[in-house]
Amino acid sequence: MKAAAVGHRPSRHHFFPFVIAASVTGSAFARNGVSWGTSHDNTLGIDRVGCGNCDAYKGDTACSVALPVLCLKVDGSPRPNYAVPAICGGVMPCEYYNGWAQGHVAATMPVAGASLHSIAAADALCASQFGAGWKMAEHHDGKQRSGMGLNRFCGNATNWNSASPWPASSASPGGWYFYAYGNLNPDTRYWVKINDRPANCWN
Repeated sequence: MKAAAVGHRPSRHHFFPFVIAASVTGSAFARNGVSWGTSHDNTLGIDRVGCGNCDAYKGDTACSVALPVLCLKVDGSPRPNYAVPAICGGVMPCEYYNGWAQGHVAATMPVAGASLHSIAAADALCASQFGAGWKMAEHHDGKQRSGMGLNRFCGNATNWNSASPWPASSASPGGWYFYAYGNLNPDTRYWVKINDRPANCWN
Protein backbone atom coordinates (compact mmCIF):
# COMPACT_ATOMS: atom_id res chain seq x y z
CA MET A 1 0.00 0.00 0.00
CA LYS A 2 1.38 3.41 -0.90
CA ALA A 3 2.22 5.58 2.09
CA ALA A 4 0.17 8.67 2.75
CA ALA A 5 1.65 11.93 1.58
CA VAL A 6 4.20 13.47 3.88
CA GLY A 7 1.60 16.04 4.95
CA HIS A 8 2.05 19.37 6.69
CA ARG A 9 4.39 19.59 9.62
CA PRO A 10 3.28 21.14 12.92
CA SER A 11 4.84 24.29 14.26
CA ARG A 12 8.41 24.19 15.55
CA HIS A 13 7.38 24.50 19.20
CA HIS A 14 7.21 20.70 19.29
CA PHE A 15 10.95 20.49 19.94
CA PHE A 16 13.07 17.48 20.80
CA PRO A 17 16.69 17.77 22.01
CA PHE A 18 19.18 17.49 19.19
CA VAL A 19 22.39 15.73 20.17
CA ILE A 20 24.56 14.52 17.30
CA ALA A 21 26.46 11.30 17.82
CA ALA A 22 30.12 11.08 16.86
CA SER A 23 30.83 11.06 13.14
CA VAL A 24 32.36 7.98 11.61
CA THR A 25 35.90 8.26 10.27
CA GLY A 26 36.72 8.12 6.57
CA SER A 27 35.43 10.06 3.62
CA ALA A 28 32.28 12.09 4.27
CA PHE A 29 29.05 11.00 2.68
CA ALA A 30 27.44 13.94 0.92
CA ARG A 31 23.78 13.05 1.48
CA ASN A 32 21.56 13.77 4.46
CA GLY A 33 19.00 11.46 6.06
CA VAL A 34 16.03 12.03 8.34
CA SER A 35 16.45 11.77 12.10
CA TRP A 36 13.88 11.99 14.88
CA GLY A 37 13.91 12.65 18.63
CA THR A 38 11.83 11.23 21.45
CA SER A 39 10.18 11.96 24.78
CA HIS A 40 8.87 9.44 27.32
CA ASP A 41 5.63 9.07 29.32
CA ASN A 42 6.47 7.13 32.50
CA THR A 43 2.84 6.62 33.48
CA LEU A 44 1.83 4.77 30.30
CA GLY A 45 5.29 3.42 29.39
CA ILE A 46 5.18 4.97 25.93
CA ASP A 47 7.46 7.14 23.82
CA ARG A 48 6.44 9.96 21.52
CA VAL A 49 8.93 9.90 18.66
CA GLY A 50 8.98 12.53 15.98
CA CYS A 51 10.50 15.19 13.84
CA GLY A 52 11.36 18.08 16.12
CA ASN A 53 13.68 20.03 13.83
CA CYS A 54 13.97 17.37 11.13
CA ASP A 55 13.80 17.90 7.38
CA ALA A 56 11.48 15.25 5.93
CA TYR A 57 12.00 16.56 2.39
CA LYS A 58 15.81 16.62 2.04
CA GLY A 59 17.11 15.07 5.26
CA ASP A 60 18.62 16.90 8.21
CA THR A 61 21.61 14.82 9.39
CA ALA A 62 24.74 13.99 7.41
CA CYS A 63 24.85 10.33 6.43
CA SER A 64 28.44 10.18 7.71
CA VAL A 65 27.06 10.57 11.25
CA ALA A 66 26.46 7.49 13.41
CA LEU A 67 23.02 7.37 15.06
CA PRO A 68 20.86 4.51 16.35
CA VAL A 69 18.20 3.24 13.96
CA LEU A 70 14.67 3.59 15.31
CA CYS A 71 13.02 0.17 15.00
CA LEU A 72 9.33 -0.66 15.28
CA LYS A 73 7.39 -3.87 15.71
CA VAL A 74 3.69 -3.55 14.93
CA ASP A 75 2.01 -6.14 17.15
CA GLY A 76 -1.56 -4.87 17.23
CA SER A 77 -1.38 -3.24 20.66
CA PRO A 78 -4.45 -1.06 21.24
CA ARG A 79 -3.85 2.63 21.83
CA PRO A 80 -3.13 3.63 25.45
CA ASN A 81 -5.26 6.40 26.90
CA TYR A 82 -2.97 9.35 26.16
CA ALA A 83 -4.22 12.87 25.55
CA VAL A 84 -4.28 14.51 22.13
CA PRO A 85 -3.91 18.31 22.28
CA ALA A 86 -6.65 20.48 20.86
CA ILE A 87 -4.12 22.89 19.33
CA CYS A 88 -0.88 21.63 17.77
CA GLY A 89 0.23 24.33 15.35
CA GLY A 90 -0.27 22.40 12.12
CA VAL A 91 -2.81 22.59 9.33
CA MET A 92 -3.73 18.93 9.77
CA PRO A 93 -5.94 17.77 12.67
CA CYS A 94 -3.99 17.19 15.87
CA GLU A 95 -4.71 13.45 15.73
CA TYR A 96 -2.51 13.33 12.61
CA TYR A 97 0.55 14.39 14.62
CA ASN A 98 -0.18 12.11 17.59
CA GLY A 99 -0.86 8.74 15.97
CA TRP A 100 -0.46 5.34 17.61
CA ALA A 101 1.98 2.90 15.98
CA GLN A 102 0.23 -0.18 17.42
CA GLY A 103 3.39 -1.68 18.84
CA HIS A 104 6.83 -1.20 20.37
CA VAL A 105 9.94 0.81 19.51
CA ALA A 106 13.59 0.03 20.22
CA ALA A 107 16.91 1.36 18.99
CA THR A 108 19.99 -0.30 17.50
CA MET A 109 23.55 0.60 18.34
CA PRO A 110 24.67 3.72 16.42
CA VAL A 111 25.46 3.16 12.74
CA ALA A 112 26.52 5.57 10.03
CA GLY A 113 23.61 6.50 7.81
CA ALA A 114 25.80 5.73 4.82
CA SER A 115 25.86 2.07 5.89
CA LEU A 116 22.09 1.84 5.34
CA HIS A 117 22.16 1.05 1.63
CA SER A 118 18.44 0.32 1.19
CA ILE A 119 15.11 -0.05 2.98
CA ALA A 120 15.71 -3.80 3.02
CA ALA A 121 19.12 -3.37 4.66
CA ALA A 122 17.71 -1.04 7.33
CA ASP A 123 14.79 -3.37 8.07
CA ALA A 124 17.18 -6.34 8.22
CA LEU A 125 19.34 -4.55 10.79
CA CYS A 126 16.31 -4.13 13.06
CA ALA A 127 15.30 -7.77 12.59
CA SER A 128 18.83 -9.00 13.28
CA GLN A 129 18.97 -7.15 16.60
CA PHE A 130 15.40 -7.60 17.86
CA GLY A 131 13.84 -10.50 15.96
CA ALA A 132 11.27 -11.24 13.29
CA GLY A 133 8.71 -8.53 12.57
CA TRP A 134 10.95 -5.60 13.51
CA LYS A 135 11.59 -2.92 10.86
CA MET A 136 12.99 0.57 10.58
CA ALA A 137 10.34 3.08 11.68
CA GLU A 138 8.77 5.19 8.95
CA HIS A 139 7.42 8.75 8.94
CA HIS A 140 3.79 7.59 8.52
CA ASP A 141 3.75 4.62 10.94
CA GLY A 142 1.42 6.37 13.39
CA LYS A 143 -2.27 5.55 12.97
CA GLN A 144 -4.99 8.01 13.89
CA ARG A 145 -8.74 8.35 14.07
CA SER A 146 -10.68 11.59 14.10
CA GLY A 147 -11.82 12.39 17.63
CA MET A 148 -9.33 10.15 19.43
CA GLY A 149 -8.06 11.38 22.79
CA LEU A 150 -8.65 10.76 26.47
CA ASN A 151 -11.29 8.03 26.84
CA ARG A 152 -11.89 8.05 23.08
CA PHE A 153 -10.63 5.29 20.77
CA CYS A 154 -8.26 3.69 23.25
CA GLY A 155 -7.76 0.25 24.80
CA ASN A 156 -10.12 -2.60 23.99
CA ALA A 157 -13.41 -3.81 25.34
CA THR A 158 -12.07 -7.20 26.52
CA ASN A 159 -9.04 -6.26 28.58
CA TRP A 160 -9.40 -2.54 29.17
CA ASN A 161 -13.16 -2.38 29.69
CA SER A 162 -13.09 0.44 27.16
CA ALA A 163 -16.38 1.94 26.11
CA SER A 164 -14.68 3.38 23.02
CA PRO A 165 -12.06 0.82 21.92
CA TRP A 166 -9.19 1.42 19.53
CA PRO A 167 -10.44 0.83 15.96
CA ALA A 168 -7.28 -0.65 14.42
CA SER A 169 -9.01 -1.67 11.22
CA SER A 170 -10.31 1.82 10.43
CA ALA A 171 -7.40 3.98 11.60
CA SER A 172 -5.64 6.15 9.00
CA PRO A 173 -1.93 7.02 8.65
CA GLY A 174 -0.63 10.09 10.41
CA GLY A 175 2.74 11.78 10.09
CA TRP A 176 5.65 13.66 11.68
CA TYR A 177 5.21 12.04 15.14
CA PHE A 178 3.79 8.89 16.66
CA TYR A 179 3.48 7.06 19.98
CA ALA A 180 4.57 3.49 20.73
CA TYR A 181 5.52 1.43 23.76
CA GLY A 182 9.20 2.00 24.57
CA ASN A 183 11.79 3.68 26.73
CA LEU A 184 14.26 5.34 24.37
CA ASN A 185 17.05 7.72 25.32
CA PRO A 186 15.67 11.27 24.95
CA ASP A 187 19.16 12.73 24.58
CA THR A 188 19.94 11.47 21.10
CA ARG A 189 18.45 11.34 17.60
CA TYR A 190 17.44 8.25 15.63
CA TRP A 191 17.53 7.38 11.94
CA VAL A 192 14.04 6.91 10.47
CA LYS A 193 12.89 6.38 6.89
CA ILE A 194 10.33 8.18 4.78
CA ASN A 195 8.70 6.35 1.90
CA ASP A 196 7.47 9.20 -0.29
CA ARG A 197 10.41 11.62 -0.28
CA PRO A 198 14.09 11.25 -1.34
CA ALA A 199 15.31 12.09 2.18
CA ASN A 200 16.96 8.77 3.09
CA CYS A 201 20.66 7.98 3.00
CA TRP A 202 20.05 5.37 0.29
CA ASN A 203 18.26 7.75 -2.11
